[in-house]
Amino acid sequence: MTKSQIAEFELSSMTKASTATHKCFALVLSGGGARGLSHAGVLRALIARGYIPSAVVGVSMGAVVGATYALNDKWYDALVGMDTSGFPATPDFRVPGMAARIRGMRLALLAARDMYFGWGSGARTETWGRSVLSGLTKGKNLQDGRIPAFVCATDMLSGQRVVFGKGDATDYVYSSAALAGILPPLVDDPYVLMDGAYSDIAPVDVARATGAEVVIAVDPSQRENATGPKNGLQAMMRSIEVCQYEHARLRFEQADFVIRPAFSQTIGTLEFRQKRHCIAAGAVATRRAYNDISMLLAP
Repeated sequence: MTKSQIAEFELSSMTKASTATHKCFALVLSGGGARGLSHAGVLRALIARGYIPSAVVGVSMGAVVGATYALNDKWYDALVGMDTSGFPATPDFRVPGMAARIRGMRLALLAARDMYFGWGSGARTETWGRSVLSGLTKGKNLQDGRIPAFVCATDMLSGQRVVFGKGDATDYVYSSAALAGILPPLVDDPYVLMDGAYSDIAPVDVARATGAEVVIAVDPSQRENATGPKNGLQAMMRSIEVCQYEHARLRFEQADFVIRPAFSQTIGTLEFRQKRHCIAAGAVATRRAYNDISMLLAP
């Protein structure tokens, strides 16, 4: 996606939603870290065309976006302005200068210590993360939204997917997005819950179970990585993505339609400084698919 396309998205006014009817459809918003913010652009572009989902199912960052949409009337502005400062910085050892390299090494050693003796950088970021999620979801329960919202997490004891459609949104969205090595798990007896993408990156079957006639999924993955990981943390995140590809392919095949945002550069899991680029990519991909979506949702 070019800079001009990003500018087109950011500066253009969204058309008023049409009152035309369409088939009932559910959205499946998968994981992807920072790239998962493209879901916000997808949602806004769908709504601008008059396509309102009947339910949303989210995993990881998809859970953050989906629950925010369902529970927060100002969902788009809230996501655009979301505080991402609490995520850990990844040291870059290619930075010139001995002092900079020493600082990078110190960050890496501290991260390694925290992961071995505790929960990684999450010991310092859990409170921040919960505060952000509480603000996004307005402190509500999942069942209190404008549409049904479901989030999926992974039980680290059984390895099974766990689906939540009721209960404290902050807790369950947190559990769905709790990356290993970054945030501690949510202990919710009998579960120990972490990122939902570890067990199911695209829960199409959950969307089907809502009774929707059509299921549209969003896949913000980036199968090819032009630059490669720069450090151990990025290598770990990329390894998880690679391990998920085959399962993700099978899952997305079960959807009626898949929107795939295109990114003009490699965007890592924690590169939230690119959030506007990601949101715009989602909107552009959705606009390009308007004709296909129109035929799919025609009553």
